[in-house]
Amino acid sequence: MSERKSNILVPVIGAAVVAAGGVGAYIFFNKNVTLGPAEVVNAAKIVPQKVIMAASISTDGAAWSQLEQFQTPETKKIFDATIKQFQAEAIKNDVDWEKEVKPWAGNIMFAILPSSTPKSSNNPQLRLSPVSTYKIAQNKADSANAEPNVLFVIEVKDKDSANKFLEKVRKKSGGKAQQKEYKGVQVTEEPSSSGKPTLHALVDNFLVVSPQKASLEKAIDTYKGEASIAGSLTAENLGLKNPVMQFYMPDFPEAVQQLAALNTGAAEIPQTTLDQLKLIKSVTIGIGIDGDGIRLKGSTKIDPSRLTFEFKPSPGKVISQFPSETFALISGANIRGQWEQLIKDAEKVPEQKAALNEIRQQAKSSPLAIDIDKDIFGWMDGEFAIAGIASNEGILAQVGAGPVMIFQTSNRPAAESFLKKLDDYFKSNSGTVESKDVNGVPVTQWSLPGVPGAIAGHGWHSQDAFFVTVGPLVNAVAKPANSLESSQTFKAITSSLFNPNLGYFYVDMDKTWSLLSEKVPDFKSQFPAEVSTFMSSVRGIGGTAVMPDKSTSRFELLLSLKKGGK
Repeated sequence: MSERKSNILVPVIGAAVVAAGGVGAYIFFNKNVTLGPAEVVNAAKIVPQKVIMAASISTDGAAWSQLEQFQTPETKKIFDATIKQFQAEAIKNDVDWEKEVKPWAGNIMFAILPSSTPKSSNNPQLRLSPVSTYKIAQNKADSANAEPNVLFVIEVKDKDSANKFLEKVRKKSGGKAQQKEYKGVQVTEEPSSSGKPTLHALVDNFLVVSPQKASLEKAIDTYKGEASIAGSLTAENLGLKNPVMQFYMPDFPEAVQQLAALNTGAAEIPQTTLDQLKLIKSVTIGIGIDGDGIRLKGSTKIDPSRLTFEFKPSPGKVISQFPSETFALISGANIRGQWEQLIKDAEKVPEQKAALNEIRQQAKSSPLAIDIDKDIFGWMDGEFAIAGIASNEGILAQVGAGPVMIFQTSNRPAAESFLKKLDDYFKSNSGTVESKDVNGVPVTQWSLPGVPGAIAGHGWHSQDAFFVTVGPLVNAVAKPANSLESSQTFKAITSSLFNPNLGYFYVDMDKTWSLLSEKVPDFKSQFPAEVSTFMSSVRGIGGTAVMPDKSTSRFELLLSLKKGGK
């Protein structure tokens, strides 16, 4: 029989979920998120400033109700079933959510505080794996067990209702619950079947809960005047409508090390890698719900002294060169600059430097004798895009789609020299290389004996932009009748994202899901029926990023949903 959680931890973990309603619960459980609202200032005043991470989830019904515009009868059944299942689990713990928890439970914050366990000087390497906040971790060089310092702060909307519930919890302990005072605040220590007690206290209009005495007392110290996380959270305005979640790491490198120290079962993190993480200072992520769907926005503070490459906005002109049949795309600019940054960073990491040198050597010793710095990355200084385009012709008939790449360059002779190397190599290996005109665009196509149609092709859209395709897609890309840029789906998914930006990530989920369902044997059977139901309500995914200054990187991701499933 599995251990039952502490009576007080059950409502703390689930209060925000139930109050959020059926839709919010579905998102919470199926995505396993523990984030929170953009405005969490009051609760944050009780969370100590020094945290590994802080997260929260809003129980604002008005914000969560925005999801109702995207519901279908099928998805509503799933949401309702999820709520019923959760409430049934609550009943097993003798908790009546509607009567005992929902009347008083408001927004909830969650934090992991730095470990109080001393680190051994004999442990220069740290281990990283997914962190479970309730798992007991053991330092490799220290035989003493240490738990993560977990802290919950839950808003109390009705103190009378909260006190009644807490009194019930104390009575259920059979008189074993102990009450002590810390700096004028009454603290209750509640035993559990696992043998590890849980402590809780009412601090102002908040219920503070932790399995560790030190964490609870640190929260009370913060309430009494010590520095809190509130100032850090409010300093970053993510600009979300109807925010429901937020996640924050104020010191990203330290957070990685602390979380890694809690786990011992994964690969070691070399010190050189930890040094590279210092590029990122802090990370803030928020989630909101608006008329387009579920939107995630994030902000990363970086160390500008460690970044020599300047990220500039991508003009986005390559988008118009893709046909409307495009179902997925990644675009950006200046691969050459990013390659040069990678080389510079590798100079500080012997393993990476050796790996790059090995790649260079293998390229030079190949039949093509390629200098990758000069022949490939040297001319990739403009926009680029890689996309998937649907097609049932030629060699793509079986898979239903193929890749297309478009590059802009200021050094056309260098790019043409590389393409000629590829043409010559193909010819020397029994291939046929021929030129043709496609809608007024000169195109070079490759074919092989016994293989129907072309297997690849390339051509120049303009003086500074060329494309490379697989199979028959050259006909669709050379001069598309309808461009992706004019597609209603593309507009719906990307029009509300940051613009100008560094490039797009785009997926037309309708086309992608249909293609996979049609071409991959037993594709849908690999997923629960609920997944297919949910995917039918997703229009697509769009994402992008910007760098407003040298020390800030912002990113945005939209899960575009269909209103009423249409």
